[in-house]
Amino acid sequence: MGFAMGQMLIKNGTFITMDSKRRIIKDGNLLVSGNRIQEIGKSDEIESKYDLEKTIDAKGKVVLPGLVNTHTHLFQTLLKGLGADRTLIDWFRKMTAPAASHLTQKDVQIAALLGCLDAVKSGTTCIAEYNYINPTPGFSNSIIGALQDFGIRGIYIRSWTDAGQDLELPEGIIEKTEDAINDTERVMKEFNGAGNGMIHVWAGPCAIWQVTTESLLASRELADKYNTGISIHVSETPFFSEYSKRKYEMGDLDYYNSLGILGPDVLAVHCCWLTERDIRILKGNGVKVSHNPVSNMLLSDGIAPIPRMVESGITVGLGTDGAASNDNQDMMAVLKFAALLHKVGAVQDPTVITAEKILEMATIDGARCLGLESQIGSLEEGKKADIIIIDPKTPNVVPVHYLPSSLVYCATSENVNTVIVDGNVVMENRKILTVNETEILEQAQKAADSLVDRSGITECRERSWRAMAW
Repeated sequence: MGFAMGQMLIKNGTFITMDSKRRIIKDGNLLVSGNRIQEIGKSDEIESKYDLEKTIDAKGKVVLPGLVNTHTHLFQTLLKGLGADRTLIDWFRKMTAPAASHLTQKDVQIAALLGCLDAVKSGTTCIAEYNYINPTPGFSNSIIGALQDFGIRGIYIRSWTDAGQDLELPEGIIEKTEDAINDTERVMKEFNGAGNGMIHVWAGPCAIWQVTTESLLASRELADKYNTGISIHVSETPFFSEYSKRKYEMGDLDYYNSLGILGPDVLAVHCCWLTERDIRILKGNGVKVSHNPVSNMLLSDGIAPIPRMVESGITVGLGTDGAASNDNQDMMAVLKFAALLHKVGAVQDPTVITAEKILEMATIDGARCLGLESQIGSLEEGKKADIIIIDPKTPNVVPVHYLPSSLVYCATSENVNTVIVDGNVVMENRKILTVNETEILEQAQKAADSLVDRSGITECRERSWRAMAW
């Protein structure tokens, strides 16, 4: 188990607070009491005022709010590298869906632990886990259990696929609509607010080509009934809108709007192919957006108009997406990719997004996306103690001139030194304290090998060398 504290002091560090004034406090101190931040500032009296159980000397280091990953699929950690160099539909039909239909409860538990390991080592303290594979009701329990065992904050999005027969999706991943709705409600009743508020449960109708209208409407009813959220994949590729226009005579976001399911508690994922009208729909309904740049590039989905959304006042957070299309859970890498993608995107303008805005998207804006901005996302008195400490004293970062630029463009996950979640030290000096890292790695390799064999996708693992894909 990690260190569970009464009172702990982080001293002598440089604190990037991400508060409303975006203060950067040099040679500062931060006091954690229980699971909350009690004091932060330059006071030299904190150390002498309290009977401290633990002190971390952060001299020469940078202290930040924990990074918030607003979208991933943890089962995909067992599929890394298998779907490379494919289109999204080909990637899903020929690799992801066949593998997913053969998952076991033990598989998803190991996959979730491996994903958390990767996430925490790259500075993530909160994960929005979007689980759209549920052949048995127990999958949700196994994944949430893994999040709790690891000690990471989690938004568990109980997703579903209750359509897609017309696209020849495997029967093993398609749920009956009533079963999907009922089990989503069960998980909300059982786990929403669990673990002293560390776990929240949302509804997740997967995408326009994978769900029925009935389940879309049910997601709104459940979100209203349990005061929780909805997350849905939107316009990830042109196929989404094309499919929706064939079936409903309007684009996917337009259709969701026509059903009345959009609102400030909705997180739209990807949004690569939005029209100006779509952007107005998002803004008008207060919908938040999860931007997944690495996945969007790997699958060649498209470039989401993030600068345009930000200019419109839409809240945008960052996500890794699943490890079958990233291919990891490294949020530090996402920072740099998110910044560079838009500089070279449609506008070819290096000033279109800043390092500062990227840090906001990864922390306080990510918290807003998940409805947690009053609890996490910044280092402020009274907020939950989700904190990371970064050691910049490595060749890839030194010399440090302007911290936001150094963190976004120079630092990597190897610079993440210590991770604290809800007041508990989960990683210290890069050593994971809550689980056995070696055992997880060994179990994950065995589970992944077995899954590939069982699901009949060995050609994805054993393919011949290709200088070009076709």
